[in-house]
Amino acid sequence: MSNLDDTSRPVLTSGLSLAAEQRLTFEMEKFVSAELSLLDDREFEAWADLFTADGIYWAPSRIEQTDPLAEVSLLYDDHEIREMRFRRLRHPRVHAQVPFSRTSHLIGNLVIDAVDEKAGEIAFHCRFIMHDYRPEWPQREFAGRYDYRLVRQGGELRIKYKKATVINCDAMHFPVSIPL
Repeated sequence: MSNLDDTSRPVLTSGLSLAAEQRLTFEMEKFVSAELSLLDDREFEAWADLFTADGIYWAPSRIEQTDPLAEVSLLYDDHEIREMRFRRLRHPRVHAQVPFSRTSHLIGNLVIDAVDEKAGEIAFHCRFIMHDYRPEWPQREFAGRYDYRLVRQGGELRIKYKKATVINCDAMHFPVSIPL
């Protein structure tokens, strides 16, 4: 089993010097901040372009959920579902987003879990808070942990896998339209 397998526990980044790990952590923080700014600015298509062709975005419905295909998830988006989700969000009569959400994502505590230099993959996690405000609706907050697996393709970082585990994922939620 690879140390980048999402079912395994995080593996420390043995082999990286402290300076190399600090540079990589800074690079990942910049990437995630830019990624989340795209969502907050409603640049959905640009956000979707950050994923690899087979990239997955998953928000489980239970903390212990290990298989997104065996049970319902809050969100489970491959390339086709992301395209459909954002086409719907852009439609002029999308009732689920009238008025549309204004979001603000914050991250912190980023930790590099594993680096596979040969495959060009980096696994890391961080904590997040997302505020979701819609006029005439109660403000919502989501908090939890992001798990990422990024890959370098042609000198660019791409998201191969992103999991957003919300601390109250098993609570009742009004529909979630914007990725957490």
